[in-house]
Amino acid sequence: MLNEDLLFSSQIEGIVLEIESRNQNLKKPMAHNLTINEDGSVEFFSAVTRGWHNLGQLSEKKLTSAEAIELAGLNWEVEQVPALHQTPTGELLEIPENFVVRRTDNHHPLSIMSSKYQVIQNRETFDFADDIIGSGQAVWDTAGSLAGGKVVFMQVELEGSLFVKSNPDDKTIKRVLFINSHDGSKALTGMITGVRCVCQNTMNQAIKNSSNQFKIRHRKNYQSKREEAQKILGLANAYFDDLQFVMNQLAEQEVSKTYVEGFVNTLIPNLKEQEEVATRTENRRNEIVNLFSNGRGNLGRSKWDLYNAVTEYVDHHSSGRLTGTRLYQSEAGADVEREQRFQRAILGSGATLKQKAMDLLLN
Repeated sequence: MLNEDLLFSSQIEGIVLEIESRNQNLKKPMAHNLTINEDGSVEFFSAVTRGWHNLGQLSEKKLTSAEAIELAGLNWEVEQVPALHQTPTGELLEIPENFVVRRTDNHHPLSIMSSKYQVIQNRETFDFADDIIGSGQAVWDTAGSLAGGKVVFMQVELEGSLFVKSNPDDKTIKRVLFINSHDGSKALTGMITGVRCVCQNTMNQAIKNSSNQFKIRHRKNYQSKREEAQKILGLANAYFDDLQFVMNQLAEQEVSKTYVEGFVNTLIPNLKEQEEVATRTENRRNEIVNLFSNGRGNLGRSKWDLYNAVTEYVDHHSSGRLTGTRLYQSEAGADVEREQRFQRAILGSGATLKQKAMDLLLN
C-alpha cells in the first residue's frame, strides 16, 4: 500500500470502517473530489478565473497566504486522539503507539497513524511554502482540500511568465504546487508544473508531469528539510528557461501546407482497413487544420501554431459519447460533456494526443 505509516491490522479494522462510515455523511464528490461540507460550503478558492467545476470562492486578485487559507476554508487544524478498539465484552481499549487524526472543527476522522507520524497543519504548509519561495516573490492562485480534508493543495504563481517572441500575448504562467495530506497518502510535496491545480484530477496530472519535485515525510525533523527543498525549487528558472527555448524554437519554424497535411495525417491516422478515410477521422483532421489558422492567437504559420491548434481542439472542441451512467453520475446533466472533455484532455486520449503532437513537432 502507498499510505505512509498507515497500519492495517485486524485490531483496528473496526475503526477504519467507522471512519469510512462517518465520511460518507459528507456530500458525495464528483470527479473534482473537492471537500463539500454539510452546510454546502466548498473548501476551494480560485483567483481571477474559476475552475472547470465552477465551485468554491472566486477572488478578483491573487492572494497572500493568510488571505488564501481563509477564503479557501482551510483555516482548520487536525488533532491526534487515542485510537481505540472494542473487545468482545464491549470494553474500549487504547491501541498502543497509534492514534486517530481528525479535524478539530467538525471532528471528522481522516486517518489512523502510527506514533512516528508528525502532523503538519495547513497553516504550517503555507508558511513552509512562503519560506521556500519567498512571500514577496509569489502570489497564491488556488488552494483547496480533497476528500473531506484528507489532502490539501495550494498553488502559487511565480513572477514573470513565458511568451513566444512572435506573439507576446501567448503567455505561459510559471506555477509551483504544494500538496500535504492528513491521511498518510502523501508526503509534504512541492513541484514545478504548468498545470493549474483546481481539483483531484488536475492535481494528479500535475504530479504526473511535474519537474523538480521534492518530498518531505511527516517526521519530527521535517522543518530541517527547508534548505533541500529550496535547492530543488531553485532549479525552477532553469526549467522555465528550457520551456521558453522550446516555445520559441517551434514559433520560429514556419511550415508549408504540405507539412500541415502530413502532420495531421500522422497525428490522427486512419484506423480503418479500407483506403477510404473515415468521416470522423477526416472531421478531426479538418478541425485542427482550421484551428491552425483561425484558433485563439494562432497565425497559421509555425509549428507553435500547429501545437496550439491541437491543444485547443482537445481542450475545447473534441467531444465524446455521453452514456446514461455518466448522465446519472453528474449533478447537472448540462455539465457532463464539459466534464468528459476535461477528463480526456488531462488524463485520457487528449493528453496522449498532445504529447504525440509535441513529439512530432520536435523531430
